[in-house]
Amino acid sequence: MIFFGIDKMKIKQTQWPLVLGALLLLVVILIVARQETSPIAAFAQWISAHVEGFAAPIGDVPKCPTGFRFFNDKRGESFCCAGTVNPYTHVCEAKDPQALCAFQPGTVDPRTSKGELPLCSALITKTTVTAQKKLCPGGLPNYASAGKCCLHDTDLDGVNCTSLDADPKNYCVTAGTPLKAGERSCDALRMDESSFCPASLNKISYTLGDKEVKKYGDAAKGKTIPVCFGMEGSCIPNNVLEFLQPEGVYTGKQLGAWNYSCGMWEKRNVDRDMTGPSDASYP
Repeated sequence: MIFFGIDKMKIKQTQWPLVLGALLLLVVILIVARQETSPIAAFAQWISAHVEGFAAPIGDVPKCPTGFRFFNDKRGESFCCAGTVNPYTHVCEAKDPQALCAFQPGTVDPRTSKGELPLCSALITKTTVTAQKKLCPGGLPNYASAGKCCLHDTDLDGVNCTSLDADPKNYCVTAGTPLKAGERSCDALRMDESSFCPASLNKISYTLGDKEVKKYGDAAKGKTIPVCFGMEGSCIPNNVLEFLQPEGVYTGKQLGAWNYSCGMWEKRNVDRDMTGPSDASYP
């Protein structure tokens, strides 16, 4: 009997943690039910969103502008810094006001305790718009940071074209990215869109060859440009030359004196103006 009493006491003692756990769970449920905005409720909602029914993925993952680094400060606030982040103080050491951005509107600059920080999303949009204007042809206006310009909108992260633009005809590749079979250079498309020929000449595509590569090196290798051609002669549109010269091709050629520029060709053949210097060398 004694041993039987001891066993009953042990059983009751081992049940206490279960009883306390059940009571604690009941309290948590009551709090969550009464306070939908409580941290516990938020955590419960987060669990629900990620477990029950495999809910749609969260689309607000922090993303930094190009050249920025993500970090959390000592209070846990998220930022992006275009510079060094002190690993001990968790402070962005860049001094430029535009070198630090936040994810919440109205965030005060923690470095100075005054002035609102720009939103990281706004900086990303600004960078994308600038890249679109600089790199993309009008027919493929949507810039993707992977180095493409797409016919349709890019993916949610703005990194690449979507499956709608899988056909190389629906995108082009920006400078610095190797071309694959069937792909086109955005530079070539932009030059073609903005170039015009004198009335008596027709625009055709010309790929720079051994002669140009020997003179200008790799900058000319494999580059395709629009040129103007006809029975009366040929020339390169001035805007194409203005585009190529900063890249190291046709350097040293004066647009107002080089016979192969369309400006000079029109001066000689349309305006019949034979005055001024003339450079007939090529390339």
